[in-house]
Amino acid sequence: MTRTFRLAALLALAFAAPAALAAPPSPARIDRLLEVMRAEQTVAAMMPQVLASQQQMVAQLTRDADPQQREAAMRAVTSSMRAVESALSWDALQPMYRDIYARTFTAEDTDAMIDFYSSPAGQNLLDKMPLLMQNTMTAVQGLVVPMLQQLERDLRSQLDTDAPAAAD
Repeated sequence: MTRTFRLAALLALAFAAPAALAAPPSPARIDRLLEVMRAEQTVAAMMPQVLASQQQMVAQLTRDADPQQREAAMRAVTSSMRAVESALSWDALQPMYRDIYARTFTAEDTDAMIDFYSSPAGQNLLDKMPLLMQNTMTAVQGLVVPMLQQLERDLRSQLDTDAPAAAD
């Protein structure tokens, strides 16, 4: 091995070692982080949005259906939402969050995030996060909707083109 290569390998090991040896956060510190980040409240606030989105989707899919079909579809949505609410409840998600945070962040990372999210700036960020997400979704829809409309036109055009050939 050349000296340059050995030096580079030694430096790489030296910089990698602290990350590999970094202490994981304690379960109590992860719980504190989830608390200051308002994770449980965020999960709870998500459920009405999921329900509304699912109801909107069913309404669109059943707009040409008769009232009985629409009612049956809404009953199915209501039933499936009970399962979704159970699967996405805080009690169900909290162990997953704990595991993900423990595998992702070091104790030092966790403490720094607790400090930030406990600060006025961190709390302000959390207060504004729903509006940020809403504005982001609106902007993304502005990009995606025209693409979906073009895709629909392309598919209709392709289907119209292929239809006479299939009749032959």
